[in-house]
Amino acid sequence: MKHIILIGFKHTGKSAIGAKLAESLNIQHVDLDDKVEQLHQEQSGEFLSCRQIGFDKGMETVRRLEQEALHKVVLSGTQQVISVGGGTPLSEHNREIIKQHTVIHVTAPRGIVFERIMVNGKPAFFPENMNPFDAFKQIWDEREPLFESLAHMTVMNNTSIREAVEEIKSVLPTTCNV
Repeated sequence: MKHIILIGFKHTGKSAIGAKLAESLNIQHVDLDDKVEQLHQEQSGEFLSCRQIGFDKGMETVRRLEQEALHKVVLSGTQQVISVGGGTPLSEHNREIIKQHTVIHVTAPRGIVFERIMVNGKPAFFPENMNPFDAFKQIWDEREPLFESLAHMTVMNNTSIREAVEEIKSVLPTTCNV
């Protein structure tokens, strides 16, 4: 059974689109960030957001938890729409899992994504010694080609969530072999 996995940069709309896509397909949506937070709480007894885990425990802890959560979610018994964190595909192990499923790359205009990210301040995955916009551009330029190489299709989230969902659904039966 193939899951539908949404990948892309932080704040491109993966979770919102994933939730609406799952609802329209009548299947479950899983936000991997939620699973990471749950795993951290189970293992440490302390609830922290993914952002706070990154700041307090380090990004290597976030990546370890992402890998564990992704493995658990894809082994579940039912087909799901899974929205993964922007850094999840960085791990070769995670890429191998992701490639076994239907992969949708969600993107949005770069300037808008940067603005959305900075609403909450500089994220933990930006290098500390860099200007936030320079860090963002560097990471964006590194990750976008990776996302595109893994995806069966790319959807630009620059109109409405409903339109993005309809665009994805229009190719699911033919292109993505769900």
